[in-house]
Amino acid sequence: MPVICPPDTVMIGTRLLERYRLLRPLGEGGFAKTYLAEDCQRGNEYCVIKHLTPAHRSPQFLATARRLFEAEAAALRRLGTHDCIPELIDAFEAEGEFYLVQAYIHGEPLSEVFQHQLLSEAQMIELLEAVLPILAFIHKQQVIHRDIKPSNLMRRHDDGRLMLIDFGAVKEITTQVNTAGADQFTVSIGTQGYAPPEQLAGRPRYSSDLYALGMTVIRGLTGRSPTELPENPTTGELLWHLEAPETSPELTVFLQRLTHVSIYQRYASAEAALQDLQHLDTLTSLPDFDFPETTLNPEPPRRPWLGAVIAPLVMAAIVLLIRQMGGWMPLELLIHDRWVQHQPPLEQDDRLLLVEITEADLRELNRTTPSDATLHQVIQTLQAHDPRVIGLDMHRDLPQGEGHEALLETLAADNIIAIQKLGNPDTEAIPAPVTVAPDRVGFNDFPVDPDGVVRRNLLFAAADASPDSEVLYSFGLRLALAYLAQAEIFPVQSDRDPTVLELNGTVFHPLQRHFGGYRNIDDAGYQVLLRYRSRDTAVQRLSLRAVLNGQSTDALVRDRIVIIGTTAPSAKDLFYTPFSEASAADHLMAGAVLHAQATSQIVSSALGEQPLPWALPEAVEVVWILLWAAGGSALGATVHRPWLLGLGLLGGGVLLAGVPAFMFTVGGWMPLLPASVAFIGSAIGTTLYRSYLPSPFTVENTSTSASTKVMSSLKTSFREKHKP
Repeated sequence: MPVICPPDTVMIGTRLLERYRLLRPLGEGGFAKTYLAEDCQRGNEYCVIKHLTPAHRSPQFLATARRLFEAEAAALRRLGTHDCIPELIDAFEAEGEFYLVQAYIHGEPLSEVFQHQLLSEAQMIELLEAVLPILAFIHKQQVIHRDIKPSNLMRRHDDGRLMLIDFGAVKEITTQVNTAGADQFTVSIGTQGYAPPEQLAGRPRYSSDLYALGMTVIRGLTGRSPTELPENPTTGELLWHLEAPETSPELTVFLQRLTHVSIYQRYASAEAALQDLQHLDTLTSLPDFDFPETTLNPEPPRRPWLGAVIAPLVMAAIVLLIRQMGGWMPLELLIHDRWVQHQPPLEQDDRLLLVEITEADLRELNRTTPSDATLHQVIQTLQAHDPRVIGLDMHRDLPQGEGHEALLETLAADNIIAIQKLGNPDTEAIPAPVTVAPDRVGFNDFPVDPDGVVRRNLLFAAADASPDSEVLYSFGLRLALAYLAQAEIFPVQSDRDPTVLELNGTVFHPLQRHFGGYRNIDDAGYQVLLRYRSRDTAVQRLSLRAVLNGQSTDALVRDRIVIIGTTAPSAKDLFYTPFSEASAADHLMAGAVLHAQATSQIVSSALGEQPLPWALPEAVEVVWILLWAAGGSALGATVHRPWLLGLGLLGGGVLLAGVPAFMFTVGGWMPLLPASVAFIGSAIGTTLYRSYLPSPFTVENTSTSASTKVMSSLKTSFREKHKP
């Protein structure tokens, strides 16, 4: 028995059955590998060997594959008797692999011809006259080719005749693949654009080959692949006549019926099509085309404007609902923090000096907090340099070591501000030292956002819930007012609203619960948004040791606001700020530094150096969202090219991000996400709705469908041509 090489190890130049020498591969598809070979028993004639490999090796599957292979080989032997179909030379099985050997056709496929030129109507009619008899023959053999296309029609060089090749996809009408215990199924074979709907659904008919032949002719007439041609959205028919307007009405009618999507309105057989083709010039009317129209999908009522109305309304409603529930706030706070991190830092405020108690100071003092005697000495040293106001950000209601009486006497000075803690359900209130007058006491509490970050400054608070409760001042506000008082700047009621604070013409509008990116935030008391000068260099710093060692000078202290507080991490007076997320180390800010930031903001705003943060009114924000939702819908409704749509979305996104970013640089806080989501969502929603609607391919920009126009035109041409 001759040696047969398995297909995966076959090398070009070796022989199968000691007869067929493989020369080169011709192609590979989902069903077979094809090789050009020489037949050594027929004078080294060229032949084509098609190698079919079963998907599985189980005995049951191989038995089914063998049965199908034998049926296909028998069909090819019958078909090969036709002089326009390659002869089947041999068919054999070896080691579970199957081989078909066919005669080699030396010629040029029509696919290559179509790439170089458009064929005339006369040439297309010649093609039909040549191929239809071939199809009539194979259909009589109960075989459907199922892959008629330009590349499978070869014009032979010897005599110029058209040859129908590549029967690797043939299927006998009665052949079905059966597996034990499973339903019957038919494999769908064909080429997109040339295969009709019923074939793609796995139910090919003889007329399926006619449809594919018609598409091949249309490809030659138009120069475009069937998949590139527009189609009637209702019937599914290709509107190829728009690409080949010079085609005669008679051939147009013939091709319309040959390629009709409905098998009931298509030519039933190649013989019927050939008969009409032979009498093409006698087609003087369209009786066969006045069928009830077949609809692939029922067309919904066309309301192109509906999506442009519904999409923005739905998106705006969703966005506003999420906004009302506070869904955007976490992300808006993150965006706010990024803007804070990237804003240019303001110059160091030389009106303030922070005397900080560091870890090195505590180690030198060998205490967890400075004693009252130490604080007394520090304050006396600073007072000698004539500061405008001194703020002690340390609780001294209880004695800490020696010197308590001396410290209380020192704190009684008119330019000393002490702190108290308001307390909350989790912590107790802490009073100020008894020698400090109430008008020189400020609370050191800061409101903390839900994510634990300090972004707000509380200026006033009520001592209790009663209407006539005492109004308490914050530590930073007390320091700022004491500093401004020497410049004869005093707090007054705003002329526009008596409940609003005004300093030197600057109105401190209280923060509302829906301010900027906030939603339903606790706005109790009198709050403003805290605008940080910088992360590390907001004010000048001097350590406690430096003051004790006599390093404080008039230049550092005179006429300044001096804050004494702890920055040592062990004191645990630390807070998260907008800078924390971007800080690799020291991501917490000491409370004393926060008070310095708050005091600097109040003074700078009162002197007109720094605008107070502001936000748009609620109604304006809602209108902004609605306008962008409408803009996104307009973009999706009018722009049809994906790259233009993407460009529009990009441009809108840049504007949506740029406006809030610019407003932040001038003190405003405008939410970014609601309008952006409304814009993008409306654009996408409108685009999806428009894509759901059938495309209104029209001629002369009218509401009549193109196919109806063409049919009407054809009928008119026939009447004019055949007038009595």
